[in-house]
Amino acid sequence: LATVFWEKAMLSTINSNFVAAFIGYGIFAGVTFGVLLMMDVLECFLHALRLHWVEFQNKFFAADGVRFAPYSFKQIIDEHSAAS
Repeated sequence: LATVFWEKAMLSTINSNFVAAFIGYGIFAGVTFGVLLMMDVLECFLHALRLHWVEFQNKFFAADGVRFAPYSFKQIIDEHSAAS
């Protein structure tokens, strides 16, 4: 992504005059800073969202339901054999 920003903002203006290169660098720096800032904000948001989810679920989870029993052909065959 940085290569695309560099090519579009700087390489097209580097052979022009100084003012165009200065404006191109400003665009390059601004877009790069914006992308990094948005990535950091997204990272912080997702981490906070994950913590809220984990903490919220612990408040209401009681584990008083039916115990998980995985499906097993061996258990079914043994129960059928014992009943016969």
